[in-house]
Amino acid sequence: MSLEGVLVTIAGFAGGFVSTLASNGSSVTLPALEFLGLSDHVANGTNRLSVVALGFAGTVHFYREGLVDWREGLRIAVLIAIGTIVGSFLAVDLSDRALDVVVVTGLLIVLGLLLARPGHWLQGKEGPLRRFGPGQAAAYFAIGVYAGLVVLGSGFFILAALILLTGNDLRHGNAMKAFILLVVGVQSLLIFGESGEVDWSAGVPLALGSAVGAYLAARLASREWAKVWVYRFLIVVVVLSIIHLLIVDSTKYLQLA
Repeated sequence: MSLEGVLVTIAGFAGGFVSTLASNGSSVTLPALEFLGLSDHVANGTNRLSVVALGFAGTVHFYREGLVDWREGLRIAVLIAIGTIVGSFLAVDLSDRALDVVVVTGLLIVLGLLLARPGHWLQGKEGPLRRFGPGQAAAYFAIGVYAGLVVLGSGFFILAALILLTGNDLRHGNAMKAFILLVVGVQSLLIFGESGEVDWSAGVPLALGSAVGAYLAARLASREWAKVWVYRFLIVVVVLSIIHLLIVDSTKYLQLA
């Protein structure tokens, strides 16, 4: 394997690990693909291989632990997938500045939810999930629209909705998120592949690294004793994501000024 292949495999491992425990692994994998010389569009399309790989590896392990509700997960995934299609069309009419504001605002909301009600994230799941109704359907569709607009940070919202709206705990929430990402990832990969925006030579080692990272993260996330550490890791990733976006955005707009 070439040096570039080794580097993109390592990036895939880090992205798969972070995405499975929290979200935002694309902040690692996308720059790695662009470093190899891929254009923004091809890097974005190729990155879907990472999403599918980490979703598959995570789902397999969580299923073996009995943490995946297939029926509920598929219903949510379909709503998010439909919303993603709508958001993709809306993104054409929004400026970069507006999208940046949406992302940072969204992540600040997630951080507030994490810090304000930690018990909802850490307590064990007791009894059946909350009954699925119009409120949950609207929320997951909206998350899909958001994912179609900007993608970045959508995993945080999926996890937050699974815990705060549907009634999963952190372990079951991460398991369901992995399955949902698998379904939505396959959908988007087919679209990008049809458009010729997937570089398979870079995507295969990226996917392999992502699968290994996701599998190890899933083993950690499925342990009851690890919930507190996963919760803390989630907070750290959200904070770092906000700081990174603020620095990148401020630098970008200062250059344009």
